[in-house]
Amino acid sequence: MKGYPAGFILILRATLTALFISGLILAPGALEMRLEWAVPWSLEGGTRVWGAALHAASYFIMLFLLGALWTVHLRAGWVRQENVLSGGLLLGAFGLLALSGLGLYYLGDVSLGNLALAAHLLVGLSLPGLLVAHILGAKRAQAHLNRPGRRIEAE
Repeated sequence: MKGYPAGFILILRATLTALFISGLILAPGALEMRLEWAVPWSLEGGTRVWGAALHAASYFIMLFLLGALWTVHLRAGWVRQENVLSGGLLLGAFGLLALSGLGLYYLGDVSLGNLALAAHLLVGLSLPGLLVAHILGAKRAQAHLNRPGRRIEAE
């Protein structure tokens, strides 16, 4: 991505990976505690706390990265009308993950907490697919711009 320091993409990928893996590791325990499902494996108490801390810290870093993406990448894509649908879905997914994550901690009502858990897990599991779709859309748009014989019209 243009306009970002050299290590930005690496930090973004590492943060997304930490978020996804820590979420996958925490999911069985959440299903066991919230929905009382019998799961074959879940993190033990102390380890679960560290896993949740890693997940929360990764999301705080992700919020900073989303702010950095907003200032350049999102605005430029919006102006050029490139990947607007997949970018909007990604942004909406991150917003829903933030809200449902807060709901997991702070909603007192059991049914609302379970709804927050379901939303968080479903959106979190869909995030890699949304991200791949966004990246493939960007590659398709770039290939379209670089095709041989493309006429550049004056504005």
